[in-house]
Amino acid sequence: MANRYEHVADDLRRLIATGALPVGERLPAEQELASRYKVSTPTLRNALEVLQSEGLVEKRHGSGNFIRRPGQRITYASDRHEAGRSPIPNVAVSVSLETALVKADARLSLLLAVRAGSPLAEYAFISHQGAAPRSLARVYVPHAVARLGVPGRERVAVGRQRAAAAVRGGGTSDGDR
Repeated sequence: MANRYEHVADDLRRLIATGALPVGERLPAEQELASRYKVSTPTLRNALEVLQSEGLVEKRHGSGNFIRRPGQRITYASDRHEAGRSPIPNVAVSVSLETALVKADARLSLLLAVRAGSPLAEYAFISHQGAAPRSLARVYVPHAVARLGVPGRERVAVGRQRAAAAVRGGGTSDGDR
């Protein structure tokens, strides 16, 4: 049996999906919503936290809870078109790559089976949809086996194909930058 906060979250999610609670609108006060759903304030807050984690509601301290415009779902896939699958929608996504030479801390030295303090190549892939950041992936490779080279800290804009090649371990030429 579902928890009470899940029922509240489901109903609010339905109201958002149908447009009964339009984007940008402020939700009623938490006490009013708790009374409407006949739940305690902590139960209501649990429901709102679920909707916040889903990106449907934004809590603005001192102002209340507001309905957010849901972000467009981004699917990362290979460039190959598979039979029976629709092509990837044209979403303006940019990916940047930051590289750095770092020293392995205790956690990374255990994970990568290298000595603490050993040099590592760090690759940070940051994707944006417009101005909004969407994801961050950090990859650590022992410097001795890094194939892309790490000339120091730099920031490079990369496209989807180039980022995929970099993740697969394929090199890039300076002309690609």
